[in-house]
Formats: sequence, C-alpha cells, structure tokens
Amino acid sequence: MTFVRGRVVVAELRSVAEIDWLEDRARTARQSHMPPKQAAAFEEFLARQGPVGDGVAWIAGSWRRQQPFIKLEFIKGPTAEDVALAYGADAQDIADGLLLHQVEEQDAREGTDDLTRVLAFGEENGWTWLGYHDFDHAFSRRPLDPPPEQQITLGATMAKAIYAFSYFEDGVYQNPFPVEDGAEDRRDMYELIWYTPGEAPFAPEAPLSFLNLHLRIAEKAGNWTDNIALFFEGLERAFGLALPRDAITTGNVRCARPARR
Repeated sequence: MTFVRGRVVVAELRSVAEIDWLEDRARTARQSHMPPKQAAAFEEFLARQGPVGDGVAWIAGSWRRQQPFIKLEFIKGPTAEDVALAYGADAQDIADGLLLHQVEEQDAREGTDDLTRVLAFGEENGWTWLGYHDFDHAFSRRPLDPPPEQQITLGATMAKAIYAFSYFEDGVYQNPFPVEDGAEDRRDMYELIWYTPGEAPFAPEAPLSFLNLHLRIAEKAGNWTDNIALFFEGLERAFGLALPRDAITTGNVRCARPARR
C-alpha cells in the first residue's frame, strides 16, 4: 500500500517479511547497480550502523580461550534444525528441545563431560548460528546440499594460537588472503592474528575487500581494544551477525549430542 500526496509517494506500507528482506539485501548485497561514488557512500552508511541485538564482539574474549565454544559458525538460508541435523546432531535431542544448561547440570550431577560434546544452535537476525567444541570430530563442518547462501566459520585453537576465519558464498570460498601474502600463496583460511588495526587486512581486488571499511568504522567507534573483538565487530557491521548473550551465558540455548550410530 502506498500513500500519495500531490502525486508524490510519501509513504509505503510493507510486510515485516519484505522489510526484513530489504534490510538483508542492503546489508549483504554489493551495490553494483549504483555509480561507484554512490555505492561507496551507501556502503559507508551501512558500515556505520550499529549491531542488531547483542552482536558477536561480546563473545570474542572467551572464544579466544575456547569458551564456551571452539567453533562458531553462521549460516544463511537453512533453518537451525536442518543445519544441526546435517551436522550430525541427534534428532531426538532436537525434538525434545534439549538445553545447554541441562547438559551442564547432568555433568555436575553424574561426573560426565558431555558439555564439550554437544552442538549448540539457534537463529538470530536471519542467520543460523552453531557453537561447538568437536574434540572428537563428531560435528566437523559438512557440505550442505544445496550450499547455503553465506557461511562464516570462526575457529579457535588456543594451544597453537590459531584463530581462523573463513567465508563462503553459495558454496564458493571467497579467498580471504591477506595483503602481505602474494597471490601465489593463498590460504584456506584467514588468521585473525594477521589483523592489525589501522591497516587494511584484505587487498582491494580480494572478494572480501569490502570488510576493510567495516573494520575501519569499528576501529573508529572505539568500543573494543582487543583486535579479535574489533574484527568481530567488523563482522557484525558487515553481515548483521548476533549471538544471544544472556541465553548463551545462562545455558538457555538449544543443543544436541551427536547422533547415535
């Protein structure tokens, strides 16, 4: 429905689903249809928007210490339940609505260690998120069919000081090699310890070069001093990522154990 005054459209009434779709396209689609200067100005406007919900920078410190999860994944497209099943989660746990705090309480009561062997999952801002340890590779990243529109993986290996970031679009790896590496030395991941505030981490011709602007805006905002938290805020601004802080810290998020074989 549109409202017109003097043959000029002054307002439009749209459904919530359509508004969500428009916001998602504005955040994630590159503005190739715009002239370069207009596209750059609009990209900077989007980068200056704050995180929706809790964002993800709040978890950076504990994640760096492998708590509460070693792996964080964000997947656009499939539902959380479908992704959890595809990753090998137990269907009965999903149907029962098992919560993380229930596993923690059982560990304390029975002396077990199941908390490090579950897959936590949920949906925030149109993304499915996953958190897990996967010490025994029960939930190793698996190809989804069809490939999701977007997939972001963050992995922490504290003992080796490896903190990795990778990004896929429609199943295609977006090649986030850092500026200091030659084109002949492209890696399977980008290590967050390579990121230095004030320096552009991605070459202008790299698919992820658009992240440089979002990171610069995060640096100027001054919300965080830790480099990894700053990088996480850049991801918030670029993709609209979020994790439910209270639910995760209290264990009131859904989870599942590996499927019984």
